[in-house]
Amino acid sequence: MLKKIKVFMYFRKMLKRARVLIADESESGNMVQNVRAKLQKDDIQEALRGFLDKIQALIRLVDQYRLGNYRDISKKSIVMVTAGLLYFLSPVDAIPDFIAGLGLVDDIAVIGYIWKTVNNELQQFLSWEEDEKKKTDTIG
Repeated sequence: MLKKIKVFMYFRKMLKRARVLIADESESGNMVQNVRAKLQKDDIQEALRGFLDKIQALIRLVDQYRLGNYRDISKKSIVMVTAGLLYFLSPVDAIPDFIAGLGLVDDIAVIGYIWKTVNNELQQFLSWEEDEKKKTDTIG
């Protein structure tokens, strides 16, 4: 129970940061790059085996939103997704990432919660993304 409270409190901090960050294209771009860099680490990829696709989709969503290419998502949802990525990026969250075997458990829980909470909008984004890819493939 105490761990859930710590995760919730830390995530609330990330929500506040996300509200500001999402409005700044440069800062949100830096965050996207940093999350992508963290995902390149072998130990992270191993620990997140079942969640890599989800995290990468969230990264692409924030990236397309910040570039102005995709805006068909509520402000609340894009802030939540951004906060989740900030939480994932933070090495010192409710359970610090350096604690072997446990460090990413809370990160996975937060990503899973976000995925479930904004699932309809994420599915719309993934459909949009697929349509954009088809357009590009047709042209190119």
